[in-house]
Amino acid sequence: MRFFRQTVLLTLVLALLWTGGAPRLLLAQTDGAITIGTTDLPSTLDPGEANDFAAWEVLSHLYTGLTRPVPGSLDYELALAEDVAISDDRLVYTFTLRAGTTFSDGTPVTAQTFVDSIERVLALGRAAAQAVEPYVESVSAPDELTLEFRLAKPVPYFLGLLALPPYYPVHPTLAGRAQPDPFANDGLIGNGPYLLDAFDVRDQITLTVNPAYDLGPQPATPTIHLKAYRRSQDLRDAVRNREVDVAWRALFLGHVLELDRAAIDELTITNQPGTRAFYLYMGQDREPAEDPLVRQAVTLLLRRQTAVDQFKGYATALTSLVPDLFPDAHAPIWPDAPDVALAEETLLQAGYRARGDARLDVGISFSEPTYGNYVANAVALMERRSLDETQFVNHGVFLDIDTPTFTRMIERGETAFAIFGWTPIVPHPAAYLEPLAHSDSPIPRNGRYANPAIDALLDEAARLDDPAAQGALYREASALLREDFALVPLWQDHVVLVAWDTVEGIEIDAGGFLHYGQLAQRGS
Repeated sequence: MRFFRQTVLLTLVLALLWTGGAPRLLLAQTDGAITIGTTDLPSTLDPGEANDFAAWEVLSHLYTGLTRPVPGSLDYELALAEDVAISDDRLVYTFTLRAGTTFSDGTPVTAQTFVDSIERVLALGRAAAQAVEPYVESVSAPDELTLEFRLAKPVPYFLGLLALPPYYPVHPTLAGRAQPDPFANDGLIGNGPYLLDAFDVRDQITLTVNPAYDLGPQPATPTIHLKAYRRSQDLRDAVRNREVDVAWRALFLGHVLELDRAAIDELTITNQPGTRAFYLYMGQDREPAEDPLVRQAVTLLLRRQTAVDQFKGYATALTSLVPDLFPDAHAPIWPDAPDVALAEETLLQAGYRARGDARLDVGISFSEPTYGNYVANAVALMERRSLDETQFVNHGVFLDIDTPTFTRMIERGETAFAIFGWTPIVPHPAAYLEPLAHSDSPIPRNGRYANPAIDALLDEAARLDDPAAQGALYREASALLREDFALVPLWQDHVVLVAWDTVEGIEIDAGGFLHYGQLAQRGS
């Protein structure tokens, strides 16, 4: 599932272009290589254009940026930078680069390389620019090894943003292009642990080890194949037939459950909580949700566990806006079970009754084309089980909303009730709360939701560097959102990977990226 522009997690339809050339036949478990099957093969590897997690994952192995995630944690470490100084107002970040770093062809990487690369991202104006433009006011290179960012406002997760491809240094041959180069026709020249060996659109990507890489350990596997499958069921069958070593991005949950039930001893399923969370949105200026009593009553009727039960252990009920991946900011303060009597009492106060035209009308918007039928069925069941509990409500759920329409509805506040999934741009509490609750952000602003106290708390947290102190402010902001019944957490998705037990070294970081360089065939 693809997404971006700091909005709801939505599929971005990218143009599928053909570069020509015969696709190569890929076989799993040959010569120590790892074959990763996927339904989400990127259609561009230009960091100035790529804007979905599948492309960003591949690019994170072809490039190394100023920072990178620390495996097994939520932290980031300096990578191509060796030092950073942050101003007291958290608006200026000054990096000192490691001396002598180069691209794989020996071309030096300098501070100006970063400036040219980031300015190209902004000049192209593609969706990738939305990872830079809202945050960075200017970027400059006082000298070859000094890089300075001036931010538009404090961003508590800026070091995480810098680990993303829109901030990567790209080779001067690419930085000078005024148009995107999706297929790197002159050869993608990066500075990461892998080199791009082949990119057959709609079919495969092949990465080979970069022998000149010296910014970390060499990859455990010299060759990684990413093989595309058109449908989830095709990928499921490829797993069964051992055409792939790993299935990743994205088997539908129903097909994962089929493989799980098959109980194949040699097949392992990695199942861990992810960063995507689903929420019930209630518009502040749309009837009938503009009435806080209505929002309170709907919140009190919710049976979120009904939906979670459908995921058979591949999702977790969520009663905090921020998942417990972030314990300092985790605030499980929403009701975890329905209270029908109190909900009906609340609706009576709002002027609704249990019969006739005095009943409350609730229509919930959802996008089955975006999230798939398994999630849609869980949403429909939860809606029915929750709102059937009372005679005070006429209700229904609208599932067949296409992705662009659903995106617009959420961004522009064009619906009274909607359920959507949110994946933060990087794993950080503020990357949930600011886009969903700060009045400067499109979703709350266009939904006519503004709470100055919440804004002040989030702004104060952005100026701190102590996670515990930040977390206290985030929990306080969550409590205010709970009082307003503006947004209701429902469940937290899990990330799922299926692999044959010949593969070791599987690690998925908190941002949802698989570390290819740690994968290896056992005994190889």
